[in-house]
Amino acid sequence: MTAERKAAIAPEMKLGAVLLVLLTAISAVGPLAMNGVLPATTAVMAEFSAGYGATQLVLTVFLVAILIAQVIIGRASDVLGRRPVMVSCLVVFSVGSSLCAIAPTLEWLLVARFIQGFGASACMVLPRTIVRDIYNQNEAASVIGYMTTAMMVAPLFGPALGGWITSHHDWRMMYTGLAMLGAIVTTLAVLAQRETREQVVSDAVSVPLSSTQQLFAERSFVSTVVLFTGSVGVYFTFLAGAPGVAMQSRGMNPSEYGIWFALVGTGYLAGNLVAGRFSSRIGTHRMIRLGLIPLAIGHVLFWLLSGISHPIALFLPMQFCAFSNGMSLPNLMSTIMSVKPSLAGTASGLAGTVQMSVGVLLTVAVGYLLPASDLWFFVLLSACGLCAAVGARMMFSGQRASA
Repeated sequence: MTAERKAAIAPEMKLGAVLLVLLTAISAVGPLAMNGVLPATTAVMAEFSAGYGATQLVLTVFLVAILIAQVIIGRASDVLGRRPVMVSCLVVFSVGSSLCAIAPTLEWLLVARFIQGFGASACMVLPRTIVRDIYNQNEAASVIGYMTTAMMVAPLFGPALGGWITSHHDWRMMYTGLAMLGAIVTTLAVLAQRETREQVVSDAVSVPLSSTQQLFAERSFVSTVVLFTGSVGVYFTFLAGAPGVAMQSRGMNPSEYGIWFALVGTGYLAGNLVAGRFSSRIGTHRMIRLGLIPLAIGHVLFWLLSGISHPIALFLPMQFCAFSNGMSLPNLMSTIMSVKPSLAGTASGLAGTVQMSVGVLLTVAVGYLLPASDLWFFVLLSACGLCAAVGARMMFSGQRASA
């Protein structure tokens, strides 16, 4: 962004605060819709007389929708602007959530989850892109960290609330609440969202693949995406597999699962606080390096505690991994969008698509492998950790070569 543009934005402190609050609320929508409904897995299985693998598709199709949508939305936001794409996707999310709430069959629910996920993709891509429009790389990582810290309040309590609703009322009430939330944030976006994209990317229309090719030609983009994907893959594997391990193999009920899941949320929240506090001071690359330490600790604990049936054996290791993600992901995403700032939306969408592709594969793998043995859960977690390690090696060796 040019100095003139920054100068034009700087005096609008009140509007900036309102926009930041709005982006924080929008950012909470996607994670809340993704993990808030997971404690209802066994209830959905019972109502529709479906197996775990089929019911697990409730998460998988949500991720597939995000996978497909993110490249489209990222490029569209570079061409059409952030505001119109954001508002349109929030409307789609609200419609999809309403359809989930009235689903008479599992097939209907899966189609509705796809629609919901397509709309939710903008909630994951555009808020961080808008932040990168306004701030430089280190500042953006810090702001994204603080923004994610605040927005994690909803997903932190989402699984606990979803588990309580499932145990005491009806799982459909969760989707009704998401539809109402979607309607509220849509209205606020119409009233308060301003355009932050300085100019359109002309070649994104004339040569649609050119921006994608430019980004994948950059070693720094590829290595950061690989590290980003491995780190988030741990989270997706846990989301897909932990309900089966905890509730089917180890006898937890939905309410207990939701309460214990708060350990994961607090870990991510603490990592975000660290990212918000220190990213602008010590730099994105150093924060990424430091974030690898708790990720490694978490993986070691998963295996050391794998034979213990107490919930702490699942959720304590994941708390370390979540802390790592909270530290690293704002910095990784800021780095990804800084490879070519004029293509920040496309870069954010591409990174999200690669990430979601792996997420979809992991959720499908968990659905098919977990009924055979809980051991596959830990194997898939370790595979994601290996992916993160490969990306880190690529990234840091590239930095030494260019130094």
